[in-house]
Amino acid sequence: MKPRRIGLLGGTFNPVHLGHLHIAGEVLKGLQLDLILFIPSGIPPHKENRGIPSPRHRMAMLRLAVSGTSQFKPCDVEIKKTGPSYTIDTLEALKVEYSDDDLFFIIGMDAFAQIQSWKEPERLLTLCNFAILSRPGHPFEALPKFGPFLRINRAALRELDRESRSSYRFETPSKTRMHFLSIPPTEVSATEIRALIKAGKETKKRLPQSVMSYIIENKIYNEDNNFEGFKGASE
Repeated sequence: MKPRRIGLLGGTFNPVHLGHLHIAGEVLKGLQLDLILFIPSGIPPHKENRGIPSPRHRMAMLRLAVSGTSQFKPCDVEIKKTGPSYTIDTLEALKVEYSDDDLFFIIGMDAFAQIQSWKEPERLLTLCNFAILSRPGHPFEALPKFGPFLRINRAALRELDRESRSSYRFETPSKTRMHFLSIPPTEVSATEIRALIKAGKETKKRLPQSVMSYIIENKIYNEDNNFEGFKGASE
């Protein structure tokens, strides 16, 4: 059986919105993936103490958001575990579960620029392929100069930043592939969405209607008992 090409899209999804679905659709098409797993974070190592809707609510919203797309699927690998959710642990668990498939970890350039602060960054890059997406204000040429990227073609990264090319693939010494993709930006912001909901304003151009209905029905952003406090940690 031919290995599937599976994208891994993580985040707090607080809440999942049309921007997330737009990004997933662009990567699905750009890398010709068979499936994208949406992975809500458990205890995010890089988050400060804050109120985040419970895993139960975030998974419910994800299921509603992706219910019409067979190539999108929620994944509870992080919210099932105790302790901080380190990316390297998530990837190792998914490599076991999807051992016959080709995995692509999807990440924005803003987050990827900080990858040296993550847990075991050089080993992390050997576990699967990466899809690194453009982010306004975070040029590809700012890619950290360490490990496998010491010999990367930085002229190609500059071409991506100038939008004279839309993608660039780099193979690391461990044979994993780094796909750099220039994707049209989305102006949808989860922070803005939460503020609009609390103010009772319109969100239909930012959220799937099914997700908005769930938020209203369960008063997600109006009652403290729908939140769980997360303790910060370091990747």
